[in-house]
Amino acid sequence: MRYSLALLGTFAAVSAAAVAAADYAGPLGWSPVAVPTSTDTTRTYKQWHLGDVATVTYIKDTSLAYADALGNIQKNFSTNKIKATTDQDLPCQGKTAHVIEFTTGPDGHRIVINRVLVPDGSGVQTITYTRQDGAVFDSDVKKSETAFCSGS
Repeated sequence: MRYSLALLGTFAAVSAAAVAAADYAGPLGWSPVAVPTSTDTTRTYKQWHLGDVATVTYIKDTSLAYADALGNIQKNFSTNKIKATTDQDLPCQGKTAHVIEFTTGPDGHRIVINRVLVPDGSGVQTITYTRQDGAVFDSDVKKSETAFCSGS
């Protein structure tokens, strides 16, 4: 589990390099998590939980370019021989964004991490959805991502 959390932390750092036109509103019915205030004016960080494992984390970062954020993730996957189950472009806010999904963690405690990276000017926005392995993709998360990408 520590490995999974370290990987998620790495993604959070890379995600912090994410920025888009409008902030992500989060999934309906999920509990927002109070995040500590920060003096870092280049990043916005929001998080929501549902149950014990399911988490959505949104990071908007004006200090890291989309191409650099995506390149860092792809290099990390290559170096650590991580195989993504999803690794593809998708339209979001009139731009070409990217989604990566993979499963990690020890047997019995595996989690699925789904990360959407969206270019925004010179920065990037990321939405990271973490759920237990075997759990279906939450419909409220899907609706919130669709609304965010359509700009509504």
